[in-house]
Amino acid sequence: MLFFDPNRIGRFDYKHSQDEDRWQVIGMADDVLFVVCTERWETTRLISARLADKEEVDDYYSRNDG
Repeated sequence: MLFFDPNRIGRFDYKHSQDEDRWQVIGMADDVLFVVCTERWETTRLISARLADKEEVDDYYSRNDG
């Protein structure tokens, strides 16, 4: 699962965090995924999820040696 990927990339989403703190996460779950999520009462709420685009995939592999 993406959230347990030790090589995941997490970034605070400053642009979309006016009402709640949002995070962008790129990680592996059968394929490289891009997820936007927030934390609510010890629960992770998914806002959106999709396959990572080429730039995000390249970023994931370049940060994780291959």
